[in-house]
Amino acid sequence: MEFFKNVLGIVSDEDLLTTGFQVTRPNDPIDGLFDDESTENLVARWNYIANEFQIPQMAQFHAFDTKTQKSLRAPIDERNVEKGLIKSKRNTSELLYELTKNGVRTEAELYDYVMNDINALTDEVVTRTKVAKNELLATGKVTIKENDLDLTVDYGVPAAHTSLNLDFGAGAAKALPDQIQDIVDMAADTGVELNGIVCARSVLSKMRQNKEVQKAINGTSMEGVIVSNNDIRAFLDAEYGIGNIVTNDLSYSVPWTMGSDGRPTVTKKRYFPKDRISFYGTGNSMRLGTGLWGVPPEEQVARFEQVAPSGQNPYVYVMQYAEQDPAVLWTKASALFMPVLFNPDSLYIATVTETPGA
Repeated sequence: MEFFKNVLGIVSDEDLLTTGFQVTRPNDPIDGLFDDESTENLVARWNYIANEFQIPQMAQFHAFDTKTQKSLRAPIDERNVEKGLIKSKRNTSELLYELTKNGVRTEAELYDYVMNDINALTDEVVTRTKVAKNELLATGKVTIKENDLDLTVDYGVPAAHTSLNLDFGAGAAKALPDQIQDIVDMAADTGVELNGIVCARSVLSKMRQNKEVQKAINGTSMEGVIVSNNDIRAFLDAEYGIGNIVTNDLSYSVPWTMGSDGRPTVTKKRYFPKDRISFYGTGNSMRLGTGLWGVPPEEQVARFEQVAPSGQNPYVYVMQYAEQDPAVLWTKASALFMPVLFNPDSLYIATVTETPGA
């Protein structure tokens, strides 16, 4: 592997196409609920999904001499769908300077470091998509408040579905199993059978330690004895049909800042909050939604300039460009992304609380 036309730092288009295609992470539990799909037209595909996965809409009988009633399509938030442009860049010239200063000399070694840097840059873009998927699961919306953008993508999840509470405390007004049943019944009233939950592992532990749950599983004589992980899963499946229990304790960092010591400051955050539990119903598809990847502006421009554009379409598009003053080679990764929820009535989000006993 060598730099394009022996110009230090510049990678050929063919080599740039070795990155940006794999965006599913094997250890990410949410990718099983929201897969990733590439599309040429984000809005058109969103429209199709919004109408395909709704609860079936009924037509009506008509008299022979009456006009046909017009059917309505599910509305989507078109204003914000195509605002999901994610991008990041790195100074490749600066990287090469640091490498050569530290004794890296051969082109093969430099090339490997540059490609590793490109892959890390691509992963930054992918990480932002994971944050969006988890925010949708935890709140029913996706907010974009960064780089002078301030918008919220509304998926039409009813406010009553996102303002629930699940009280694990000894002073709860209702036993925890009954609270869960209320949420299951609420979903059933909208035609949705709940079959899964997403939460932090600590929330599942609280459920295993709950006295009412312990009595429901093992009898009154076993109150105070923590329920096993297998038993709580079997209980939720048998009693409520909730057989898919997803725990997510993974974390990420917001963009690094440079500390006073000249080292990057890492600010860690959870993908899925510790004080939420999301109930969902996926039906036969076994997926709650999908992550739609469109065509970012950089790729559209590249296609325009090419007489015969490549048939390959990565999720994350990587490009390099040079500035003259100062003379700098930049590498940029970009993607157009937005998660989609198939059915707004399929998501029920509760805040975890603990009311103390008397």
